[in-house]
Amino acid sequence: MSRFFEELEERLRSSAAERAVRAQADAEAASSTPPRRAWPRRRRLLVVAAVTLAACAVPAVAAVTDLWRPDVKPASPMRTVATRPGRAISCDGHTPSRGPDVGPPVGPAFTSVLGVLARPRTSADAAFDRRILHVPHLIGIDVAGIRFLGRAADGAAAFVVAARGLGEPPWPERCLRELSPRERRRMEHPPLEHTPTICVFSGGGGCGPLAQIRAHGSYGTSGTVRGRATVTGLAPNGVRAVRVTYGRSTRDVPVRENFFSFRVAVDVEQASSPDRVEWLMDDGSVRDVTR
Repeated sequence: MSRFFEELEERLRSSAAERAVRAQADAEAASSTPPRRAWPRRRRLLVVAAVTLAACAVPAVAAVTDLWRPDVKPASPMRTVATRPGRAISCDGHTPSRGPDVGPPVGPAFTSVLGVLARPRTSADAAFDRRILHVPHLIGIDVAGIRFLGRAADGAAAFVVAARGLGEPPWPERCLRELSPRERRRMEHPPLEHTPTICVFSGGGGCGPLAQIRAHGSYGTSGTVRGRATVTGLAPNGVRAVRVTYGRSTRDVPVRENFFSFRVAVDVEQASSPDRVEWLMDDGSVRDVTR
């Protein structure tokens, strides 16, 4: 019997020693590893749902705000041209302060090209009404038809203005009489041309015939930092995206309400002359509109 108790005592001592060693090892491991945070199951499901929605969401905007760096050779430096100072010619009372030349609402000839002109007017569209007072040389402006296009890639607000024509208002005869014959010839302009015209105003502005928008769209550039430019433009109805190529790099820019915009890491002059411009149509076709 004594032999049995001796063996039992030895086994109990050995088992206790093993448990002590194991407990010390577990304590050291716990002190070196930061404790895991247990999230409630409900919160974990909400986080997974949020990540899934963020991955699937596509912003409904036409401006691509990231800076595109195409694989293209940098443009050569622009040459500086020396100019001689000239004499400024002015005429008292010959200013656009009398207000814009307002015309009737544009009709299907315009809205069939740019559907944005046909949508209901909003308070955002009216933000440009005051600025149109300072835009000379437009004939028959449809002020009620001014539409806010959205924000360009540089953050500037963009507007589209439809007009019946573009031209230089004639000078009053009393002003022309005060000029020399040479200066008079300079200031005598041909009759105003009533050609349907579309203008886009953002950081800058530009106008062109409606027929040009239908055939090639508009493609304007602006920028003040060397090596960076903002491109804003219009595409007619039926165009879902504009595919632009500089050098060996191509990018598809989405079109929303006839408007698109993006930033590109090239000079303004180079940005205005892409190597290729194509329209990706709603029906799946591709149309080359490079000029």
